Amino acid sequence: MFCGNCGTQVPEGASTCPNCGAAMAPKSQAQQMNQALQNAGQSLNAAGTKAKDAVKKLDNKQLGMIGAGIVAVIVVIFILKAIFGGSGLKGTYTNGYTTMTFEGSKITFNMMGVEFTAKYKVKKDKIVLDPKSIAFTEEALDYFEDELDMDEDDIQDELDDLVDDMEDDPSASYKYDKKKKVLTMDGIEYYYAENYKVGPNGTYVSDDAEDVTLTFKNGELTYDNDGDDETLSYYCYDDGHDVYVVFYGLEFEDSEFYHTYYTSNFEFDDDEIEIHDTTFEKE
Repeated sequence: MFCGNCGTQVPEGASTCPNCGAAMAPKSQAQQMNQALQNAGQSLNAAGTKAKDAVKKLDNKQLGMIGAGIVAVIVVIFILKAIFGGSGLKGTYTNGYTTMTFEGSKITFNMMGVEFTAKYKVKKDKIVLDPKSIAFTEEALDYFEDELDMDEDDIQDELDDLVDDMEDDPSASYKYDKKKKVLTMDGIEYYYAENYKVGPNGTYVSDDAEDVTLTFKNGELTYDNDGDDETLSYYCYDDGHDVYVVFYGLEFEDSEFYHTYYTSNFEFDDDEIEIHDTTFEKE
């Protein structure tokens, strides 16, 4: 038998453990304990045998179906996490005019230079906004005050109008094509706007003047006009037919680039870019 305190094997009939000195159970009690342990072991072995027999009875097709079911559940979980990020969509989507950036439970809208945020929830096949959470971004407030000479009352009136419009219809039906990264809301398609790998990359030189260049890198354009340069932000998306570059940010309208070419977007065609009758070729 074995000591219940330290686990050392103890001679049959010993009253104490030779290793730790712990008192041993009387013989009758020890026999009962050993019998209980044996019974428990037999029960476990029987249960294990039944489980093995049950598995053996499953043919390869059944095992394949079980395995496929487990894999399917795992795939669904990963897809839901990829699309919804736990609480919502992720990334930026645009149709060339309106841009929506999803981050957690918040959407940032940019509509013709007016930028505001709102909280949202996904309910079945609808995105539901919380009108009371709508707020203009700091950039939008600065733009209203500095560029449009709006005071606090004017800005509040604009916000109230926006909230009223949203309260009338706070939800929009949506579908998301994960493979194409296309978000359809109320029938309007919005394309993944940070698809920079399909757009321009590197430096392009103007055919009109070699000292005028455009350098694109992951959402940032450096416009260099004979040593005077500026950096602008852009999105890039593929609508399934063509690739477009769209500039954004309230500072864009004040840029030299905009006042030179008077455009906020253009179509990208491999190694050549045409902007307002000016052609830029890859360096």
